[in-house]
Amino acid sequence: MTADNKLPNMYSKLHPQQLVKFGLIIFAIFSPFSIAGTQIGFGIALLGWILKILWTKKLSWQKSFWDKPVIFYLLAVIISVIFSQDFLKSLITFKDQWLILLFFLLVNNINDLGFSRKLLDIIIGISVLVALYAISQHYTGVDFFHNRRLEEILTTGKYRVVGNFSTMAYAFYAMVMSLVIFCLASFEKDKNKQIFYYAASLILVTGNLFAYTRSTQLGQLSGFLAFFLLSGSQKKKKELILLAIYTVVILLIDPFILIRYGQEAGASSAGKRLIIWKTSWSIFVDHPIAGIGIGNYKMFFERYLRVKSELYATAHNDFLHVAVQSGMLGLASFIWLWITAWTGLKRKYSEITDENSSKPLVLAGLVTLPAFLIASQFSTFYGSPIGALLLLFVLGLSASGKTVYHKSSLKQSNLA
Repeated sequence: MTADNKLPNMYSKLHPQQLVKFGLIIFAIFSPFSIAGTQIGFGIALLGWILKILWTKKLSWQKSFWDKPVIFYLLAVIISVIFSQDFLKSLITFKDQWLILLFFLLVNNINDLGFSRKLLDIIIGISVLVALYAISQHYTGVDFFHNRRLEEILTTGKYRVVGNFSTMAYAFYAMVMSLVIFCLASFEKDKNKQIFYYAASLILVTGNLFAYTRSTQLGQLSGFLAFFLLSGSQKKKKELILLAIYTVVILLIDPFILIRYGQEAGASSAGKRLIIWKTSWSIFVDHPIAGIGIGNYKMFFERYLRVKSELYATAHNDFLHVAVQSGMLGLASFIWLWITAWTGLKRKYSEITDENSSKPLVLAGLVTLPAFLIASQFSTFYGSPIGALLLLFVLGLSASGKTVYHKSSLKQSNLA
């Protein structure tokens, strides 16, 4: 190889884009089981993006459906900080907004569909292993890695799984990833890989069901309904039969999966949520414009309820939580985020005609949205780093990249 040929090779290895990709691979490896590792990977990728801007001396910004909504949302949050009831606490909490950069990092740096699929395959493989571990927790009642006993469901001898997170966080993760994988399976041409994807999806659905979390169970159902309404898949009939058989089998294995909708839902769990929602609404009514300031929810909840609260650091509803902390300005811009995400991805999905393309990724983003929106009515998933990062990752991959997939792109590094 001549010196002239070596130079482009060296350039490609040293280019900050490689640091972006390395960070995203770290993100993918840790995403299913470690929030710290996930954020480290994200931080490395973000550093690569910054170095790339300095290297090229320009910011090549790719327009996306979230450009304006995110600006307005962040402005609303900044206003809530300025008028916060505890300015210092809100200012410190504002640092959590950096997570939204993940969406723009992906849109502006990943146009190699092969690399996107590689990231997802890494997450899928590790997610399946974590899901199998979670399923074992359902029967043993022990999280061996953290040496803790898990919550038993009444006296059934079955336990709410946590994976390597909390019950709610793991249920949301399993819900989202199971839907993403099902979309990939529906469009996969390789039979063996397709079977693996369907199996992986159902294993993660099982992880979600064994968490006994009603919000994510309803979100799971909403996501599958959206899939069948949107996909246009020629396999719809077979996929419906597959899910029907799975439902029968899982109910035979564990007939208690839906028990929390009946016995426990009445006085205990649902009653507590009503108290949370009523108290949150009272706080919002008293601070309707700019809210109480981000990071101040628990303090105000205890003040309005007049009792010490150990549990309720959130409003158990993403939209109500934003309204309480950032007022009507925050709520309006937060709603705008999800409307534009839906319309933007729907438009992109309708423009793609080649199935050997980004179509399954865009569909994954689309079906994730209603799943999240339903689940978020009963808990605060976007307000959790685990939930926010996964959601932003799926939407970012859906919004980024080429529309046509070439197998050779798996072997190529795009330095754009």
